[in-house]
Amino acid sequence: MSEAITPVIELSEVRQYYQVGRGLLRRNTGIVKAVDGISLSIPEGTTYGLVGESGSGKTTTARMILMVESPTEGQVKYMGQSLSDFSNSERRAFQSSIAAVFQDPWSSLNPRMKVGSIVSEPLTTHQDVSKSERNDRITELLEVVGLHANHAERYPHEFSGGQRQRIAIARALSTQPKLIVLDEPVSALDVSIRAQILNLLKQLQNNQNLSYLLIAHDLATVRYMCHKVGVLYLGRLVEEGSSQQLFAEPKHPYTRALISASLPSHPKDQREEIVLEGEIPSPLNPPNGCYFHTRCPNVMDKCSQETPEYLEVIPGHQVSCHLYP
Repeated sequence: MSEAITPVIELSEVRQYYQVGRGLLRRNTGIVKAVDGISLSIPEGTTYGLVGESGSGKTTTARMILMVESPTEGQVKYMGQSLSDFSNSERRAFQSSIAAVFQDPWSSLNPRMKVGSIVSEPLTTHQDVSKSERNDRITELLEVVGLHANHAERYPHEFSGGQRQRIAIARALSTQPKLIVLDEPVSALDVSIRAQILNLLKQLQNNQNLSYLLIAHDLATVRYMCHKVGVLYLGRLVEEGSSQQLFAEPKHPYTRALISASLPSHPKDQREEIVLEGEIPSPLNPPNGCYFHTRCPNVMDKCSQETPEYLEVIPGHQVSCHLYP
């Protein structure tokens, strides 16, 4: 019997609600359910992809994992321990075990700092290292991401977009993290550069047993990078499964629509064209029942009355839809 893989990060029924106020007295006028009861886990050495339209809760989920925000309800666990139970020393250790790479490398790199200082900043913040150890680590990290040691003395504006993203990845690796949150890591790059960065990330994952949470709109990136994919709609997971199974046989009408709107992996591939009508409902006033029923091409009467259960329709593949009783 094979040994179970330990989840690096695990979310259990996590919710993030924000009170909305208006006027000078900021009177409460409602609650925005940015994340509404999602559960997921990211095992060691794997990539979990979160997809969905803007406002679906992807970034809020990432902020809770990074401890930028605390959930309103539910638990976020790191290596089996709830983040809310961390002592100050455990919190500091966690912060050195998790990192992030953002969409735009230009805005995420301090233009007044040399590359060596940018790459080593997390290292010197979270660990006690000597100057020689710091310099050795900078050289090692730059070479790992495909840059040269002498690039440490240059400034970010002297590099191309792809090189700047390599610098951002080197910075994320400086504290030897277990998990890296990738927030649209290649969407701001030229198409010709994207494959290089994605291949670098996969190579680093294989060599260092890294785990990734990938947030992306580009489903081709998700399909190439991810072992497992979760589809978010208005703060709820509507489908989750292995990347291979989800793209081959999407179950939820929303997932089918997202895939039909993306570019095919091959020009000869034929896809059903699905056009979603209407706008995404406001998270301040979501519809009753299934949140997606106002736009769903397969809507039924009970969709507007009952919230569908989140069920496993085939092993390892879950969906929340009344099409699957």
